[in-house]
Formats: sequence, C-alpha cells, structure tokens
Amino acid sequence: MALAQKKATRELNGPELRGAFVAATRLLERHRDHINALNVFPVPDGDTGTNMLLTMRSVNEEASHAADTALSTIVAAMARGALLGARGNSGVILSQFLQGMAKGLEGLRQASGRELASALDIAQKAAYKAVGKPVEGTMLTVIRELASAAQARAGGNGASFLAVWGVALEAAREAVARTPSQLPVLREAGVVDAGGEGVAVLMDGAYRFFRGDGVEDVAVPQVATPRLLAAVSQDYLKATEAEQYGYCTQLLVEGKDLNVDLIREKLSSMADSTVVVGDGALVKVHVHTFDPGPIVSYAVSLGSLSQVKIENIDQQHQEFMSQHQRPETAARLGVVAVAWGDGFVRVFRSAGVAGVIASGQTMNPSTQEILDCVQGLGVEQAIVLPNNPNVIPVAQQAAALSSKPIHVVPSRTLPEGIAALLAFNPEGELEENLKAMRQAVEKVRTVAITTAVRPSRVGRTKIAQGDCVCLTDDKLACVADSPLECIQKSLRKMRPVRGSIVTLYWGGAASEASAGEAAAWIRLHYQGIEVEVVHGGQPLYHFIMSVE
Repeated sequence: MALAQKKATRELNGPELRGAFVAATRLLERHRDHINALNVFPVPDGDTGTNMLLTMRSVNEEASHAADTALSTIVAAMARGALLGARGNSGVILSQFLQGMAKGLEGLRQASGRELASALDIAQKAAYKAVGKPVEGTMLTVIRELASAAQARAGGNGASFLAVWGVALEAAREAVARTPSQLPVLREAGVVDAGGEGVAVLMDGAYRFFRGDGVEDVAVPQVATPRLLAAVSQDYLKATEAEQYGYCTQLLVEGKDLNVDLIREKLSSMADSTVVVGDGALVKVHVHTFDPGPIVSYAVSLGSLSQVKIENIDQQHQEFMSQHQRPETAARLGVVAVAWGDGFVRVFRSAGVAGVIASGQTMNPSTQEILDCVQGLGVEQAIVLPNNPNVIPVAQQAAALSSKPIHVVPSRTLPEGIAALLAFNPEGELEENLKAMRQAVEKVRTVAITTAVRPSRVGRTKIAQGDCVCLTDDKLACVADSPLECIQKSLRKMRPVRGSIVTLYWGGAASEASAGEAAAWIRLHYQGIEVEVVHGGQPLYHFIMSVE
C-alpha cells in the first residue's frame, strides 16, 4: 500500500510507462485465448487476442530502443512500433490510439493526471478517425468511455496520473459490459466485444504495474479445450455458419506526401472494415474484401509496399466455428500433457490437448492426479505426455492402473511434448499417432538455462554460486556469466543447420526484452534458421530453448 501511495503522488514518466506496457502485454498474453474466444465482430475469426498481443510485442520492442527516457520519446517509440507491427483490425486501431497519445504527450518528460487525461482524449479521437465506418459497441466505444472518464476525473490540476488511470480502467470495464446492448451481433452471440475486452485487459495490466502489483496472480477466465470453447452461443454459430467474408488484406505503404484521410475514403468505397492509419510517409492499411487485387493495385500507385498479408477470412471463420461447436460424441483419442509455467500451459491448450495437468519442475503430479484427469475426459483412449523424466514412471504406473486405456509417449522436456503434440492427428489411428509422436520427440534437442543457487561440481566442472548453467538434454553443457552467453555456447556446440527451428521460451528472471536480444543474436549469426520467441513463464529457468 505504501508503494501505491508513493506512486500516486508522482507524475508519469517514460520508464514507468514502458514498464507498465510490458506488464500489460504479459496480462494480455494470459487472456489471449479468452479474447480470441469472444471474437465475433467484425467477423467471427477468433484472432483479436492474438492480433493485439502481436501488436503490443512490437510496441514493447520499439520502446526498448527509444533514444532517451523522456515520456514523449518513449510513447513516440511505442506509437511507431504499433504502426509497424499492427495486426488485424484491433491492432491497427490500437496503433492509432497510441499515435494520438504520442501527439498528446509530445514534448513532455513527465505527465500530470491532467496531461495524461488530455492525451487519452486526443488518442480516442485519433482512433475513431482511423476507421472508415465506426461502429458503437466495439473497442472504439471502450476507448472513448475511458478517455471521457479520465477527463472528468482530472478536472483541475489536483488528480494524480494513477487516479486518472484507475478511473479510466473502471470506465473501460463498464463500457465492455455494455457492448452487447450496443451491438446486436454481440447480443446474439452472447459475448462482450473482444477488442474492448483487450483494451480493458491492457489498462488493467498497466494499472497493476503503476501500483506496484504483479499480473501473474490475476484470475484469467478459463477457456475450455479448443474443441469446446463455450464463449459463443450455439444458436449464433448455426446462424452464421454459411456466411461469406472474403479476404483480410493488410499492408504497409511507404511514400511521399501521403494523404491518410483521402486513402481511407478511397478504400472505404472499395472494401469493408476499413482501418487506415499513419502519416505522410508511412500508412498502414487493413480492409476486408472479396477481391484483394484492386486494393493492392491502388496501394502500389501510392508508393512501395511491405508487410503485405492476405488471409482467407472464410477459412478462419470455419475454423472458429469448428472450435466452438460442441462435439456430439466422445473423441476416440485425446492427449494429456503435464506442464508448468502459464505460458507453456497456454501453448499446450492452444495446440489442442484434451487436458493439461499443471505441475512444477520440483512438484510433479501423482499417479492419482493423472488418473483423475484422464477419467474426466470425454475420450475413449488417452495419450499422456509426461514432459519430465521424473514423471514418466508415474505416468506409466497410471497407465497400468487405469480402467481407460492410457498410452505414454516418454517426452522428457516441455519442448519435446510440444513437438509430439504437433505430430498428433486426432483422426488418425492409435499406432500411427504413437509412432509419429515418438519420432517427433527424438528430433528435438532441449537447452535449459538457469542460475546456480550454490557452489557445486559436475564431473570436472566447477560451478560457483550465481553462475549461469546450461543443460542440453538434461546434461551439463556449459557454465557462463550470462544466459545469452549460455545460448551462444550451446548453439556453437550444437551447430544447427539451415532450415532448423529454434524456439526460445522465456521465464524465470528473464524478460521479453532479453529474449528478443537473444533471438536477434541467433538470427544474425545463424542465417537460414527460423527463430521464435514465446513466453513460457517457467520458474527457475531463464530460458528453455528447443532446436529442431
């Protein structure tokens, strides 16, 4: 409480805003599946949470390289990151909101509550302007309501920035709750607006950071397995199953003296869900159209194009429908995974497991816990991924005791389990699946990086307290001064070939920024290798890295 009171008396500065947005992004990542499950407007394609998360990652990446720590510099970098990395309708609107916020805070090293409220008002106006045909009951409404509440709270000069942000957060939550009464499609589907929910989550994550609280313990609405997402009403799914939506077309135009308003007006006459943001030199375009050709041709006439992305919304719509529809009969096969770390749990759920047993590196599940999980699933047979050498015999014992057939694929690490799950075909035969999953496990090498908590010796290698220790496939690979050096040493020994995939799961004491730094080093020194960065949220280990 003392920390919150201390912060309430101070103005908002650049490092604080940057840290708040990093925390907000972590909370958004935890809510991603929930937000995706709500996504029915403007089209039911289930990607709003993902698009907002990818946009925010770009925001944070750009902010980490800001030229100085002045508030105006930090927020300008965030706005540029959002523009360059905006994904989907929600991401582009979010980028314009940040553009407006940057304009409102221009020239300020710090901001009072009144100055913050003014910037939020400018930001909401910019967000509305970006959309060709604004619709109420969406994230635009939520943004407007939170800005209005901030203005009312700021009043004179007395309100702290924390008080203003807190009032804006409450207004955002209330506005989200009202969206079904404003937008018929939400009422029919029985959900609130996904983009609006995303805005409220971001505001919440930032507010918790300002108060000195963490976001890891925040309760997240539980989304069932991907085969049964209960957020959307079944009547709505039946009514929209045959709808056609065309293609989501996104691109970035770089040119000279670009007229953003004119471009938006032109594209609004050519397509639906038009969102256009940017300035005279750089313009981000997002539209829905049945024919992307004229959109791309028009954009080419304006300047050079990059980040061109055309996605079949009808295909995404059908996938969204199938994920939300209730299965009529029990599946023949289902996979159960043991996992720890909220990021890893989310990865397994999004990849299609029938059940996850949340565990820990040093607190493994019992035989009974595995039996209870399997017996509670609507499957005829289960495949268990232990993802830890200590859990393998426990899973095998559960298989021997279970009345329902259980088959154990002996995955020893979380990345091995993910690889096995990706090889699983729910429509395939049992033996074919077991063979494919075991082969997938054998192709993965896992690197785990932690810090030694006490002096020790492994063979001839002395390890001092505080040393960074790198384990490759559960065997000591090297000792170094930093996690990045461990990654560098391990990859030099492993010599990944062109076409390999390296995935960095960050957790422990690592940050998204340090994960980005490591990924940048790998891309620079190992061309032709695909690098992915994922929040694993695992305790103890800074990084768990897979090489395939």
